[in-house]
Amino acid sequence: MLMRIALYGLLLTAAAAVEGAWLWRLPLPAPPDVLLLIVVAAGVRRGLETGAVLGAAAGYVRDLTSGSPLGVFTFAYLITGVAAGSVMSVVDFNQRLAPALMAIAATTLMYLVGGALVATTGLTSAPWVNFLPDLLGAAAINALAARVVDALYCRVEQWDRRPFPAKAIAYRIER
Repeated sequence: MLMRIALYGLLLTAAAAVEGAWLWRLPLPAPPDVLLLIVVAAGVRRGLETGAVLGAAAGYVRDLTSGSPLGVFTFAYLITGVAAGSVMSVVDFNQRLAPALMAIAATTLMYLVGGALVATTGLTSAPWVNFLPDLLGAAAINALAARVVDALYCRVEQWDRRPFPAKAIAYRIER
């Protein structure tokens, strides 16, 4: 369990560093939101609890790195992680279009929750004029990057698994 927590922390930290250092500089309508895609992959593959915890952690990391008021992204990513984890039993994430469609839905949900939170609390001014073009651009870019981030997430999940069955001593004796 501690190994999985450390791997998730390392994955979120690396994703935030890559986004801040490289992805924001690409000439795209919006950079891919790797933290959001990791939350969606974790929620759909591991369930509601993992989606919620990883969503809150990723949102907090986003709050710290973006300079926005603390809590805006934490709440939006938490809701998105809960939503992704709640569809675990009905979505087959191994289908070809499933990661892209989930990325579009998660991006839309995150934008709507974040916009509603900003509008109701008045924490910061929101550029409502560019809301729809930004949402469409971010959803399209996230849909394109979803399969790659899901494969990365699955690879990190494999690092946590034991090479032997749960009872290693019994495995060695039987061998």
